[in-house]
Amino acid sequence: MSLINKTLSLPESGVTLKNRIAMSPMTTESAYYDGSVPEELISYYEKRSGQAGMIIVESCFVHADGRGFDGALGIDSDDKIFGLSKLASTIKSAGSKAVVQIYHAGRMAFPDMNRGKNPIAPSPVAALRPNAPVPTEMTEEEIEFMITSFAEATRRAIKAGFDGVELHGANTYLLQQFFSPHSNRRQDAWGGSLVKRMRFAKEVISAVKAVILEENKKDFILGYRFSPEELEVPGIRFDDTMAFLNEVALLGLDYVHFSMGIYTRGSIVETLDTEMLISKYLEERSEELAKIPVMGVGSILQGKDAENALSLGYDLVAVGKGFLVEPNWVEKVLSNELIPDFADLNQREELDIPKPLWDFMDTTFNLVKDSQKELQYKERQEALLSRNLNFTPGDYKVEAKGHNNNLPMIVSFSEHRIENIAIDSSSESEGLSDLVFEKLPQQIIGSQTLNVDAVSGASTTSKGVIDGIADAVRLAGSTEDLEILKARPKPFVEKSKEVVDEIVDLVVVGGGAAGIAAALRAEEQGQSVVLIEKQSYIGGAISVSGGNQVVMGSKLQKQAGVTDDSPLLMAADFLKNGNNENVVELLALLAENVGQTTDWVHEYVGVEYDMTEGLHILAEYSKNRELAYTDGGHGFARAVRQKMAESSVTLYLQTKVTRLLAENGQVKGLIAIEENGKKHRIYSKAVILTTGGFGNNKALLGDELKDVLFYGTKSSMGEGLLMAQANGINAATRMLNYGKIYPNGIEVSPGNAKSTIGGNIAVLRENALLVNKVGKRVVNERASNHDILKVLMAQDSKMLYILMDQEHFDIFKEEVAEGGISQIDIEAWLEKNGSETPYFFHADTLDELAKLAGMPENSLRDTVARYNQFVKDGSDADFNRQNQFLQKEIGAGPYYLVEQKPRFATTMGGLVVNDSLSVINTDGQVIKGLYAAGEVVGGVMGTDSPSGANNAWALTSGKLAAEATKS
Repeated sequence: MSLINKTLSLPESGVTLKNRIAMSPMTTESAYYDGSVPEELISYYEKRSGQAGMIIVESCFVHADGRGFDGALGIDSDDKIFGLSKLASTIKSAGSKAVVQIYHAGRMAFPDMNRGKNPIAPSPVAALRPNAPVPTEMTEEEIEFMITSFAEATRRAIKAGFDGVELHGANTYLLQQFFSPHSNRRQDAWGGSLVKRMRFAKEVISAVKAVILEENKKDFILGYRFSPEELEVPGIRFDDTMAFLNEVALLGLDYVHFSMGIYTRGSIVETLDTEMLISKYLEERSEELAKIPVMGVGSILQGKDAENALSLGYDLVAVGKGFLVEPNWVEKVLSNELIPDFADLNQREELDIPKPLWDFMDTTFNLVKDSQKELQYKERQEALLSRNLNFTPGDYKVEAKGHNNNLPMIVSFSEHRIENIAIDSSSESEGLSDLVFEKLPQQIIGSQTLNVDAVSGASTTSKGVIDGIADAVRLAGSTEDLEILKARPKPFVEKSKEVVDEIVDLVVVGGGAAGIAAALRAEEQGQSVVLIEKQSYIGGAISVSGGNQVVMGSKLQKQAGVTDDSPLLMAADFLKNGNNENVVELLALLAENVGQTTDWVHEYVGVEYDMTEGLHILAEYSKNRELAYTDGGHGFARAVRQKMAESSVTLYLQTKVTRLLAENGQVKGLIAIEENGKKHRIYSKAVILTTGGFGNNKALLGDELKDVLFYGTKSSMGEGLLMAQANGINAATRMLNYGKIYPNGIEVSPGNAKSTIGGNIAVLRENALLVNKVGKRVVNERASNHDILKVLMAQDSKMLYILMDQEHFDIFKEEVAEGGISQIDIEAWLEKNGSETPYFFHADTLDELAKLAGMPENSLRDTVARYNQFVKDGSDADFNRQNQFLQKEIGAGPYYLVEQKPRFATTMGGLVVNDSLSVINTDGQVIKGLYAAGEVVGGVMGTDSPSGANNAWALTSGKLAAEATKS
């Protein structure tokens, strides 16, 4: 017997469903303006009723100001009962159970849908949606009223003759918002802990059950729909959901209903974890929850999909798209007929679909298509897949766009195959894209396809390599050959189901500077160490930085001529730069240990420092204490990779830690998953989090940082910060609203920057000026970044320009390469000559340049003349630029203006730690077994970090954290 056709008894109501199929609640957007039921909606449901065991009517709002979309149905007032009763009786008379889903949209109830009313929510936190308003925080009275609104909506459903209600606790609506740590930031009885965030849903369930009892409807079905995870940060994670479901199961439900796009889905948060959520659900559910049927949904189109879902452990399946394109879905699949993938554009009346829903199907889900064109496309794809490749054999020279520069490639072809791909990666940053050069050619040659995925952390180089090979295909073959290669399926990569248990002394999470220092120091001390990095390389942000470090108190500083620096002087400079908000015990830890750490990094790890250039002269420091690594960040990364290869540290790359293992508040290890799906359960005496910052996670950023260009690594998502705050660990955080903003970025794509700081330092040693949008100097160009930033942020445009003559622009072009700005990029921007960002204006004369940039006539000429006179006089009467930087006049043209916008990569806030780098929980207690180092730690820099400080802190704190785990 088909699993589909088996009956199912619901445990709480005692109702028996004639089969395991429900029609999913799908938004039709077809109700009247007040939420009442039109006749065409009744016809739509009638067309689809009878064969399914249960029809779940689309979500109905329980309050007039709680709509989440236009054309929503309402169950908010008694005058809706008449229309709803017609709908219920239509479904029931056809032979299906009629259940109605009820909801309130909360912060998703945008004003234009709700009579201009501002939405309400647990907390005044806007949804992460375009133009989302900041909602009004609900009062205690409003919360109680809302619970009553759900109860009264249930009473109306009973009076209208429905067989049940489904509480909509998914899709980021109000019930979910109370449970979510993103939308619920309350610190009262309705929020602040996992248990308190459960309370609203539990109270709603209890109130609904009370109404069912009052109305003497024991056979009334009660279901609950839930979203198992949220992408929001912080957000609901699957462990939270299971804790919630196991709790509400005690209240008594007839079913729980996953809300997912595909019934076989794994985690959307931990994307490397391939285990299906239904499998985790079945494994983690309590005895009480196991008594409650679970409904699956998503991508159940054919009968085989439903059978497979039921065989996986779902007790019911909800079918959505299938009922839209085939109203007699159950009959068709039981007859082994195939269900079409879409509706033909001429089928609306035949399918009895309201016009708003038809438009929604067309524009949002691409379910309305021209059958003839679809057939032609399918035939074309099949034809391409059946054809052979035909090339003119030979070696073809092309170029791929890399992270830093274009990379020469030679692609070799035989008559019918790509035979070899040789990439000259010598100009690319070593380590950053190594896996691209190894993995992509193997996949492309092995499967003879260009349908391959980019390597994580190296998307730019991956795309460049694929595009370069495409160019070679055009040269060796034809456009059709390229179409064939793109049409072919992706290389099949079987995901591993292997689970490995490991026991070590120490696990370090994050392969940046702090993680590398921690791992190497712990190994040096005799500990067994595992280092886990989610990217394809180690080195982190330091790999792509200019590579500057504070070296106060080191042998190198003394060799460079500074012997009178001290921890007290350094701390004073840092406090001034950080607006005296630095955590003084952490600042003292850095100042007292950075010298010894530098010597260790140099002598033990093997990192070379640029003693030829020597100590940098910087306005933020009273003593010269910053050095660059030889060859910048790339040189640092090259040295540490070599040292790591020589060590006994076990290194897992492209491996993501999904959660910390904790027991009674003590961290005892972690779970990590490799890209191929292999899972590691690692038990250890200690875990050090060195996962970096959260600059690329807008959900965690303060308001000021959200409007600043980001130039850091895309991997800066704050996972370590969030893992440490998980329920049962409860790490404390501080100063999350601060970030290190620099005044020298160019906007290379919307919201994203690259740094010109290397070029700025080089040219501002001799001349070059910073001017505003009217061509006037506004600051001492050799002031600290901190002081220049204040001036820049005060400009109404939030932008300055750096003005250079030809001699110094040539220097600038060479020096910005360390920031990932290639000569090719600069030539392309110069070609646009300021027509779009990044603004690189150029002209033969200063007057022409001013005109191009929209500056007043003579403005640049007057500014340069005044500055050049200061050079002759030996004194800057306007801004007191230091004499050693006032030695050379602005010389001959052509002249250049390059935009200078605020940029940031480093976040200043993070976890609370003590002076042993142990993480502290929200109760002020040490979390045993958990340490943190580097950017994930908050407070050492205060509101701002001076130049070279972050690398110094990463290395110093990483080394000290490792030493603390040994003691």
